[in-house]
Amino acid sequence: MCKKLIKFIAVCGLSAFTFGQVDYSSEIQPIFNTNCTQCHGTSGGLTLDSYDNLMDGGNSGDVIIPHNHASSVLWQRINSGEMPPPGSNDLSAEQINLIAQ
Repeated sequence: MCKKLIKFIAVCGLSAFTFGQVDYSSEIQPIFNTNCTQCHGTSGGLTLDSYDNLMDGGNSGDVIIPHNHASSVLWQRINSGEMPPPGSNDLSAEQINLIAQ
């Protein structure tokens, strides 16, 4: 019984890890390309045209805190509605959840 329980927990944990991942290139970067790179393109303070540039941060320093989206400046600005700026297309709840993950 104990071995079956351990095996079940291991399979559940592996499944959560496998299916809980977000692919930055195919899921997050397209959101930034459509909604953010008009202002945060290839130059200036914060550049959102690639994962490496996102992680490099901007003029204000790091905008992402790995494994702590709630403390990340990028998340705070998206979640508050400050970004994208007024007059731009709002992000959907699904897009915001992907960015948080």
